[in-house]
Amino acid sequence: MVAKLLVTADIHSPRYFARFREAVKDLGRFNAVLIAGDLMEDGKIEGLKILIDVLKKLSDTVIAVPGNEDYDEVLPRAKNLGFIRWLNDEVLKITVNGVPLRIIGSRGALEKPTTWQLRNIPHIIEEYRRRIDWLKRTIASSRELTILLTHYAPTFKTLEGEDPRIWPMLGVRDLEDPIVKNGVIAIHGHAHNSVTRCVKAGNAYIINASFINTWKPIILEVGPQGLTSLSIECREVRVEDKGGPSILDFMK
Repeated sequence: MVAKLLVTADIHSPRYFARFREAVKDLGRFNAVLIAGDLMEDGKIEGLKILIDVLKKLSDTVIAVPGNEDYDEVLPRAKNLGFIRWLNDEVLKITVNGVPLRIIGSRGALEKPTTWQLRNIPHIIEEYRRRIDWLKRTIASSRELTILLTHYAPTFKTLEGEDPRIWPMLGVRDLEDPIVKNGVIAIHGHAHNSVTRCVKAGNAYIINASFINTWKPIILEVGPQGLTSLSIECREVRVEDKGGPSILDFMK
C-alpha cells in the first residue's frame, strides 16, 4: 500500500495561478493533495475559486492550512466553497489509498512576529506561544504515522537562501525536536527563496513545498511505515539545541 501525494504551497492565486496550472497539467491524478498555505493572494476569494477547478483534476482529496494571505476574515467564505478540507489548529485522521495518516494542520508560528503583526494582531505573541505548545503536545500524543502541515517553517534548516536576519520572521525552531523524535513528515511553505528544499534527520523529514521556489510541486509517496519516495533531494542534518531566543521567551 502506497499513497501518492502532491504537496505544494504559496500559489497566491490568481497571481501565480497560470504557472501552477501549467506545472500540474500533465501530472495525472494523486491520492491526495496537501497545500501548506497561501492558496490566495491578499485573500482574493476569486483566486481560490479558479484554483479549486484545477485541484479537482488532481485529486478528490485536497487538504490545506491557511497562510498569512489566506486571511481569517476570508476563511469562512473559503470553507463555504467546499471541496478543500481546511485544517486550522486541527487534527485529521484519514486513510489514503489504504495508508492511515494523522495530519496535523496549522498556520504555524514565528519566533519573532513581524512589525505588522505586532501592530495589527492583538496578543499575537501569546497566540504563537499557545500554538507551539499545542503543536508540541499534539505531535507527541501518538505514534501513528504523522504529517505536520504548516505554513510557517518549523525549522530554520530549510530557510537557507533567505536573508538570515529574517529567519525568525519566517518560522520557528521549537518544533524541531518533537518532529525528529516522533519521525514526523513536516511540510511547510512561506520561504520563497530557500535553496534547501528538504532536510532529513532519522526517520523525520522537513520539506519546504513553496511553489514559488522552483515553480514545481513536490511529489512524495508514503507507506504504512513512512515516506518511501520523494521527487526532490533531501539533505541529512543533525538537530541540536537551537541556542537562541524563541517565541517562548520573546519580549518577556
